[in-house]
Amino acid sequence: MKTNIWTLYSHLFIFAFMMTALWIANLLWSSEDIPLVQIFIAAFLYFGYSYLISNLILQFWEGARKQRVKSVVWYLILFITVIPIVQILIHDVLPLFGIIFFDDSLPENMPKFYFRILSGFFTTNLLAIIVAMGGRYFTIKQEKKKLDQDLLVYRDRVVGLQYTSHFLTSIFLTKFGEMLLNDAPKDKITKRDIVQFLVYLLEVERPGDRKSWAEEMDQLHCFIRLLSRHYGEKAILYSETLHDRIYPAIPAGILFFPLENCLKHAHISTDQPIDFRLDGNHDEIVLTCQNYWSPKDERLEPETGFEMLRYKLGQMDTETAIAIKRAENTFLVRLRLKLQPNEKAKL
Repeated sequence: MKTNIWTLYSHLFIFAFMMTALWIANLLWSSEDIPLVQIFIAAFLYFGYSYLISNLILQFWEGARKQRVKSVVWYLILFITVIPIVQILIHDVLPLFGIIFFDDSLPENMPKFYFRILSGFFTTNLLAIIVAMGGRYFTIKQEKKKLDQDLLVYRDRVVGLQYTSHFLTSIFLTKFGEMLLNDAPKDKITKRDIVQFLVYLLEVERPGDRKSWAEEMDQLHCFIRLLSRHYGEKAILYSETLHDRIYPAIPAGILFFPLENCLKHAHISTDQPIDFRLDGNHDEIVLTCQNYWSPKDERLEPETGFEMLRYKLGQMDTETAIAIKRAENTFLVRLRLKLQPNEKAKL
C-alpha cells in the first residue's frame, strides 16, 4: 500500500516537473507560443505512461512467474500501441475539442513525428525506472525494519518459555538453537524464515489445534531451509513424493518431530547427513528419518523425546505407527499415518 502511495506521489511530482519544464522551454526557445492546454496534455501523457510502466516494473520484481509474464505482455502492448494511440489522439480526438498540435498549411513529417513519440516514450521509461527503484528501495527498507522488529519480539517471547519440554530443549539448547536466538542473518529470506519458525514454535505444543496440510508443509520446508543454512546444503538430504495433494488437517509439528530429534542426538554434517523422506499416496503418509546416532549421554534410550510425538498422534482419529530402529551408528525413525476416506479434506 505504501509503495503505491510512493509511486502516485512521485508521478504527481513528475507531472508538475514536466509541466514546468515544457512551459519554460516554450517560454525561452519556442518560436511560437504553445497553448497551456497542449503543455498540460503532453505532461499528462508523460505522467500516465510513466505511472503505468513503473507499476509494471514493480509487479515484475515482486510478483510470481505468472504475474511477471503478465507484466511483460502489458509492457509490450504499451510499446506497440504508443504510436497509434498518440497519433489518433492528436489527429482525430483532440481536434474535435479545438486542440490542434499541428499546422495544416505545412506538409507532415511523419518520421520526425514518430521519433518524437518514441523519444518521449523512452523518457517515460527512464522516469518509471527511477520511480520503481525508489519504490523498491522503500519497500525493502520497510520490510527489513519490520523483520528486525519481529525478530526481536519473538526471540524475547521464546526465551520466556524456558524450554521446559524435550521438543523445545532439543531446538534451543543446540548450535542450531543459538542461530535462531543469537545470529543476525543479513539476508532477508533467512531472517523471514527464523521469524516464521519462532512464531510457529509458540503454537506447536498447544493441544487440540490442527493445521492444514499446506500450512504444515510450509513450516516443514521452512525448518529444512534453516537446518540447511546452519549445517550446509548437503547435510540435509530431503526428498518429497506426494502422489495425492488432498490430505487431512494434522496436529502441528507432526511432520518434523522425527527430524527435530536429530538435533540433540545426531552427527549432522555434509559427511554424515540426515536423510529425510516424505511420501504420500491415497492411503497413507510415510515419514522416514535416518541419521548418524550420537547421543550426548550413552544412557539415553532412543525412545526419549518421542512422548510429544505420541501425544500429537493421539489427537488424530486414524491409525498411526512409529517404528524406531538403531543399528550400530545409525538411527531410523519411520512414521506412518493411515488415511481413511472420510478424513480427506481439500486444502
